This record gives sequence, structure tokens and C-alpha cells, in this order.
Amino acid sequence: MAVSALSGARTRTPLVATSLPPVVLVLTLIAPALDLLAIVQPAAAVPSLSLLATGLASVTLLISWGRYPRTSWLAAASLAGIASVGMRAIGADVAPLLSLLAVVALGIGGAFASPAREAEAWLA
Repeated sequence: MAVSALSGARTRTPLVATSLPPVVLVLTLIAPALDLLAIVQPAAAVPSLSLLATGLASVTLLISWGRYPRTSWLAAASLAGIASVGMRAIGADVAPLLSLLAVVALGIGGAFASPAREAEAWLA
């Protein structure tokens, strides 16, 4: 009678939702806020500040994507942000929509969700 021993237990590490620091989320929301201000009050439009805010948000999203390379929603948000920077640089009207698309990609990915508290994670 043959006896076989099982190799170590095959356990997987639990999937943890990726949460972004609040600073990254705020930086991502600055450009759409400036776009909204330009729509409501055209005299207050500051295209150079919008370009700078979008560029800074895109860089932080790229760095975050470098930390979590398997998150496709973060890659999509980074790509939309980079496209928005390019469109703002040439003065295209579609640039605010691309900034908004980056925010939507973050929302779909769950970046705005509250992180699970330690006690709640322990109970689950």
C-alpha cells in the first residue's frame, strides 16, 4: 500500500482592494473642478493651471499604477490623464472630458471606497 504525502497547503493570499492615498484622489479632482469653474465663470478660466493640475495628477496616477501594476482601472485612469494633458497642451475642447474619464475610471475601480476597518475585516 503506497502512501503519499501532500506538499504544503496551497493557500492563496487574500485579494486586498487597492486604495489610493487621499492626496492622489484630491489631485485627480482638481482639474475637473477647474473645468467646472471655467464653465460656470468663463472669466475665471485658467488654462495653464488646469494643464499643470492635470499633469501632476497624471504623474501621481502613473506612480500609483507602478505600485499596483495589475490594476487595469488605474492604468485606464493614467492613460486618460495623459491624453488629457496632451489635449490641453494643444487646446482641444475634449480635454475636460478626458479628465472626467480619469475620475470615472478611479470610481469604477473603487478608489473612492472607504478602506475596510481592521475590526470589520476581523469579523468577516
